[in-house]
Amino acid sequence: MPLAERTAYIITHYAPKEILSGYNNISGDIYAVDEGLQTVDALGLKPCYIIGDFDSVNQGLLSQYQATPIIRHETKKDETDTELALQFCVASGKYQKIVICNDMQGRFDHALAIVQNLCWLHGLGLDACIENAMQRIFFLQNHSLLQVPEGTLLSLIPWSDEACFEYSVGLAYSLDNLKIYHHQSRGISNVCIANEVEIALESGLVLAILSYP
Repeated sequence: MPLAERTAYIITHYAPKEILSGYNNISGDIYAVDEGLQTVDALGLKPCYIIGDFDSVNQGLLSQYQATPIIRHETKKDETDTELALQFCVASGKYQKIVICNDMQGRFDHALAIVQNLCWLHGLGLDACIENAMQRIFFLQNHSLLQVPEGTLLSLIPWSDEACFEYSVGLAYSLDNLKIYHHQSRGISNVCIANEVEIALESGLVLAILSYP
């Protein structure tokens, strides 16, 4: 598979029952992260690696995957299991796209840590996102073209001190020459009024959250 097309799917502890792009449409490598193995197993998916400290996964289930490479980490460690899986994917050099499957409804500290991991992946130039059944979370590029159903909500959260936009097309509330500071909630709940949304970001780091209708 060409490098630009190779995708890693990270099925986490809090993986949703479905993702926007569809588990049945997965075309790439599946990484089961600790208790995420239970979701992988329930969906009938085949993991290429199982990674974690396995403090929460069912040990009987884990024993059924002896033929799958298992990367076991100590419980006392600096990184979360999800971060360790992401580090493994990056170190392999095989992927240009990484999809983290997480419902973002479990522990808030873990959800925020995944966004921090997402920021790291963005800084490496990878196409990375978090997906659940209703939302897609990612960091904006300097120029972004988003294909979305009309009526999709778009929230933009500055991850740097400030974010400066050049222009936008296809949004109910224009971003033309707009500056949003890190402490402001001004970028929440914009509305996509077209199937294609164009955003030009002049400076800053911006977390984007698409909430689909």
